[in-house]
Amino acid sequence: MGSLSLAVLFLFAAAPSNASDAPKPVSASGYLKELWQYSRSAFDGRPYFLNTGRARLTLDANTSVFKAHADYDHEVLAGSFFRTFEYKVFGLGEPPSWLTMDQTISTGATNIYRHRLYRGWAGVESDRGTLRFGRQRIAWGTGKLWNPTDVLNPYQPTTVERDERRGVDAVYGRYGLGNLSQAELAWSQQDRWPDHSLLARLKTNVKDYDLSVMGGKLASSTDSWMVGGDFAGNLLDGTLHAEWSYTDLKVRTPFWKADLGYDYTFPTETKLWLLRDSTVVAEYFHSGSGVLDRRSYDFTKLFGGREVTVAQDYMGLTYSKDLHTLLKLEFSLITNLDDGSGFYSPSLQYNALNNLYLSGGFQRFGGGRGTEFGHVPNLGFLQAQYYF
Repeated sequence: MGSLSLAVLFLFAAAPSNASDAPKPVSASGYLKELWQYSRSAFDGRPYFLNTGRARLTLDANTSVFKAHADYDHEVLAGSFFRTFEYKVFGLGEPPSWLTMDQTISTGATNIYRHRLYRGWAGVESDRGTLRFGRQRIAWGTGKLWNPTDVLNPYQPTTVERDERRGVDAVYGRYGLGNLSQAELAWSQQDRWPDHSLLARLKTNVKDYDLSVMGGKLASSTDSWMVGGDFAGNLLDGTLHAEWSYTDLKVRTPFWKADLGYDYTFPTETKLWLLRDSTVVAEYFHSGSGVLDRRSYDFTKLFGGREVTVAQDYMGLTYSKDLHTLLKLEFSLITNLDDGSGFYSPSLQYNALNNLYLSGGFQRFGGGRGTEFGHVPNLGFLQAQYYF
């Protein structure tokens, strides 16, 4: 486990030296973000707010076959959220990482100032394949809301920052097996072997359908393992996609997970204005690791980022449409089919100035007593983001 400074030096070891007057092949971009959230504690009902101010610098370096990438953040989080029971017990709800790539600069009763590498990896890349090490996003699977095969980077579909997908500290390799086929390997390290994950994946294309199979060892115990697969392809002018996985952690009963979805973009000729040029995604998700008895729901796994659901059967729907060239409407709906609780979230994004986007939305949770979404307080948010 290295320090942040060592990680920065490692990441840009691939960048060329100052031996010549030619400019370094390094590109820089990034954004400035202000995010305000207002909600209530799920434990005692007290209202709270949380402001996140983030400056992200993205650097991409390459020379010959050597590549490096870093997303470097300075971040200030402030608000009465730091006085809630949720924060005292679960903190910021961020899963533990292996590499030490963040550092808290200062703290107060209601604030944290820190810097970190949100992403940071280095490696080699050619026409035949890729090999890299560091904190990275290994995106496996075809699902849009849930990913049974994406066990290294679980994604919570009700999160406010949906464009932020956590990465994993790992070695990743990809080797081309032809124009439409490839083999992949991902090794996620931890301090103990039982907590390591070592997975392989084969992907190909058959008659316009992308197909893949994967499997290997999972973090849990010495002998834990999983197998799975996915596919995606065109059907009736839309895209049909599915995933499945079977997991045996050796510390509990083995279970299945599966996801089936369809996404469709309505053509310009559609008569109904709300559907014209809009994109709709519908997905069904089954999680055998969940339970049907709501009294056995384990919410600590959600707060800790280890799971994204607690029950077994879900239905999700997303809708997006450009109301104007500068104004976009998005809507998400998720229903727990086992206990009847649900979540929906409308949001608007406005391109106010060149590279400046203003957005706002509302998350509404509802359901009976003891249900998954019934105990979650509603949340409102506003965001300003400037890209450079």
